[in-house]
Amino acid sequence: MPNLNQTLVDEIAESCIRSYRNLPKTGKTVNNEWTVLSCIVQYDMLTKSHEVVSLGTGSKCIGANKLSSQGNILNDSHAEVIARRGFLIYLYENISNANENKQSIFVLKDHYKYTLKDNIEFIFYSSQMPCGDASIIPKTEDSSDICELLSSNKREAQDDLCDVENKKKKVDIHRTGAKRLLHDEQDPKESGENYHRVAQVRTKPGRGDRTLSVSCSDKIARWIHCGVQGSLLHLILLKFIFIKHFIFGSGVPYSEETLHRALLQRESEVKFEDRLKEIPYFYRTSLIFPHVRTDINQRPAASSVVWAKTENRLFEVAVQGKKLGVTKKKANDLSSSLSISKYKLYKKFLELLNTNKELKENICGTEPVENIPYNEMKRKAIQYQEQWSETKEVFFKSWTLKPDIWNFCINKIS
Repeated sequence: MPNLNQTLVDEIAESCIRSYRNLPKTGKTVNNEWTVLSCIVQYDMLTKSHEVVSLGTGSKCIGANKLSSQGNILNDSHAEVIARRGFLIYLYENISNANENKQSIFVLKDHYKYTLKDNIEFIFYSSQMPCGDASIIPKTEDSSDICELLSSNKREAQDDLCDVENKKKKVDIHRTGAKRLLHDEQDPKESGENYHRVAQVRTKPGRGDRTLSVSCSDKIARWIHCGVQGSLLHLILLKFIFIKHFIFGSGVPYSEETLHRALLQRESEVKFEDRLKEIPYFYRTSLIFPHVRTDINQRPAASSVVWAKTENRLFEVAVQGKKLGVTKKKANDLSSSLSISKYKLYKKFLELLNTNKELKENICGTEPVENIPYNEMKRKAIQYQEQWSETKEVFFKSWTLKPDIWNFCINKIS
């Protein structure tokens, strides 16, 4: 599908906002709160129709000290990440349907691998620019109001904040609360446009215990370069799955030039046109998500929501990486974790393997899947890992250093 026209861009954004509006009240913003909304939208090129297939809200992250080696706590609850994880569940269900000859967006090839139907494409919507490098935007007249509004807030608390002393200078940039990696050269924090170093990997904003989760700019860039499906799903797919269209909301700073720098090029000497398998398009809708931040006295919503278009219509609320409503007695029960946690997603992957003998033998040989740890299984996706290693070397140059602690197994598979 070529470039989307503005009418279709706005229709898609309206579908995303309406999908959020139609969700239950639990987990949504309440008085004086703001949040970010992100969605993945499926577009059918045969019927020229679109539908929201996953949705996420939120702007929170847990600190490094709260990481769980069992994969039952969600590290990153930013809207973009939650929407993508809900999308993975949607993909798993469609792959399972293809395996059972049910209606699906996938077809089974070569007896054990799956491929996306040619008429299906995916569109990403977010109510604002992703945190990190994409939020370091030159100030323009159309974004001056939001700059004036947010300039008095503490810089670490939220992206797109501005320096009070420099807001009247002709050359300045919107600031991001996302931090440079500890082992990298830090921001100079000089006046005006020299406050940040651009085209750099950053970790999510936040106070207190620092998170190891990289910014949404970095994560989206990884999806663009290595596919949104990740390593596990890549083991059972013939091709990478790329998002071809990215739509961002109005009412907040926006720059297509900055998106190209942050998501496509960075400081790489290799042109993105020569490196990327699929070059995405960027758009700005004229619609404003009603719950974007508009007042310095607003606070970020404490919870996040995840929804996905599955048979059971997945809907869950996350607070501090855990599922809302779980009793204290079951708080550490693996089965009570969020459906989009590492633990639950790995369980879905193994359940799928158990329904396809040839696929299972191709990936695992004769080894029982119950004996294969999560991190070891991910390393089996050799093509994906090679693509990711090359991307880090050429595009990112640096990446966050996380402990390799996710060596859990799923002992009970339905």
